[in-house]
Amino acid sequence: MAVLCYGVNDMTNVFSVEGLVQSIRLAADKADPEAAIREVLVEVVKNPDAIFAATSGEDGDETMYFEDDKVSIWRCRFQPKIVMPPHEHCLKVLIGVYSGGEKSILYKRTEEGLSEAGSVTAHAGEVITLGKAAIHAVTTKDDNPSDAIHVYLGPLMKLERDLYDWESGKAVAFTLENFEAMKRSVVQ
Repeated sequence: MAVLCYGVNDMTNVFSVEGLVQSIRLAADKADPEAAIREVLVEVVKNPDAIFAATSGEDGDETMYFEDDKVSIWRCRFQPKIVMPPHEHCLKVLIGVYSGGEKSILYKRTEEGLSEAGSVTAHAGEVITLGKAAIHAVTTKDDNPSDAIHVYLGPLMKLERDLYDWESGKAVAFTLENFEAMKRSVVQ
């Protein structure tokens, strides 16, 4: 499969967000969308400078590029010494890291709430997959920001999902207000 990731009708071969979205949407229509999207992300994360150039005018740590019933495409930056609260996506997600390292602290549900079940770190140039049932907290692998493209296999923003209280492990409604309030600062 040819990976586009360049602007539509762009003869300069310069990476663009529009080209990325087009490539992922085409991949989502393949017989094995997960494998096809992974192929796109593997190629994309090979050139972080091009991604930074194309996204330099974006504000904030998260930008949603596209969402329909098949995929949700986000650019995510995680800051050092901040841990995002445990949460679920209810969708499989492919994460292509193009700068720094993104660490997911994995949890499993127990009768008491949540129990830590390990971690996985994606380094720059790597693509990882988290399953539909995954619950994770997210931080950086070190004192540098982490930048990645996250592709969820479905409409992330249309789903009702949960955050999990740090102390009790009990489910809390996933709202942006709750998410921001539950972030933690840590010393790494």
